[in-house]
Amino acid sequence: MKLANFMDPKLVLLKAEVSSVEEAVQQALQAVVKNYRHDALQYDQVLKLVQEREALGGTILPSGIAIPHARIPLFNDFLIASVVPKKPILVTQKDAEIEVKVIYLFIISQTASTIYLNALAKIAESSKSEEVMKKLLAAETPHQFVEVFEQAGYMVKKDLTVADIMTTNVVALKKNATLKELTDLMYTKHLRYVPIVDDTGKLIGEIGVIDLIKAGIPDYAFRIGSLKFLSELEPMTELLLNEDKISVESIMNKNPVSLKPNTSVIEVAFEMSRNKKRHFAICDNGKLVGVVSAMDLLSKVLRA
Repeated sequence: MKLANFMDPKLVLLKAEVSSVEEAVQQALQAVVKNYRHDALQYDQVLKLVQEREALGGTILPSGIAIPHARIPLFNDFLIASVVPKKPILVTQKDAEIEVKVIYLFIISQTASTIYLNALAKIAESSKSEEVMKKLLAAETPHQFVEVFEQAGYMVKKDLTVADIMTTNVVALKKNATLKELTDLMYTKHLRYVPIVDDTGKLIGEIGVIDLIKAGIPDYAFRIGSLKFLSELEPMTELLLNEDKISVESIMNKNPVSLKPNTSVIEVAFEMSRNKKRHFAICDNGKLVGVVSAMDLLSKVLRA
């Protein structure tokens, strides 16, 4: 289905006199309540749900859009209200200033994850297109605003796959990298998982932060089942002294289980539960194309 089909011109507010995202949400919600009569769409109740979700953060994108949203009990529809402020709204997020140029308010049912997430992905994609954003900001009527999406041809899928939620800017290492390089990388990039690839980008191994920590524990500790008799960090010190001489190949899992980009999200959840793994490398014809984590499921599905 076309993304434009989810957009009603009656829910598009142009040149809105708003100075904050919250004011934009209030005006968008007023338009929703005015044009869609539904017992579940009570202004105060829906606004409270939107504010509760906003308090969790993550609804302003660096590309200059805000995507406030709420899941509404007893509501079985999917609405998008769009607000273009007369002047961009300056928002500070993670020590960076972002000019919010368009606000999209999503009003969805409690079970509309698939359509909502795919529509959200297309909205995010549109915000990265200078041409599309320029046309949206130049629209003089709500119908022209919706027509921009119609002409762009954005399609919303009915299914949700790992490709929709995975991280694609993956940080990987080669097998001859040292543990020092691995440790520094994990520390500076806040990583818990690093895939290992060959010169062609083919996945040949993987290392989690526990694998790295385990490298500092002597084998005999696992045989006796305890290191309570040690009060010093001698084993870890030994690792630190030799970390620039030990290759990641010596501690990596050489038989990583990978998934394909078209794997369904529910299958990812099942595999994580069954294998007790929080990360999976995503490969296309053996080549690493992404990584999906349990946090991706949490932030992009359960709390999207």
